[in-house]
Amino acid sequence: MGRVPTMTPIRIAEIFGPTIQGEGVLIGEPTVFVRTGGCDYRCAWCDSLHAVESRFRHEWKPMSVEAIWDEVTALSRNKPLTVSLSGGNPAIQPLGPLIEHGRKDGYRFALETQGSVAQGWFSALDTLVLSPKPPSSAMDIDFDALAACIEA
Repeated sequence: MGRVPTMTPIRIAEIFGPTIQGEGVLIGEPTVFVRTGGCDYRCAWCDSLHAVESRFRHEWKPMSVEAIWDEVTALSRNKPLTVSLSGGNPAIQPLGPLIEHGRKDGYRFALETQGSVAQGWFSALDTLVLSPKPPSSAMDIDFDALAACIEA
């Protein structure tokens, strides 16, 4: 594995696994989860408040790509598998360099987002899971932003 230069830190709420993906199109896949800290939504029924609300910000670790990758490869025992990027909203984090680095090592990447922010690096993902929030979330869907995510 090559080393990468330290870039803009990524706010991390937790990294765990490997576990078996239990939902969506990747159900049953061995997966390491990288849960980022911070979100641009405040859904009424959010199940990941520790990765969303700023009152938990002191628990989020600003990590370099290299530090995150060291944890992912230690957890996966250097065996390429799927890395699920979640949050909060991982699309508000600078994840392009992490994806680029991991793909060089043969890892696959999935990102789960509500589709409020499109990123150019979405095209480097193996799987993009868009989960627009329903009215019960008390949030409004920005359909233009969602369309931009699909086009990215």
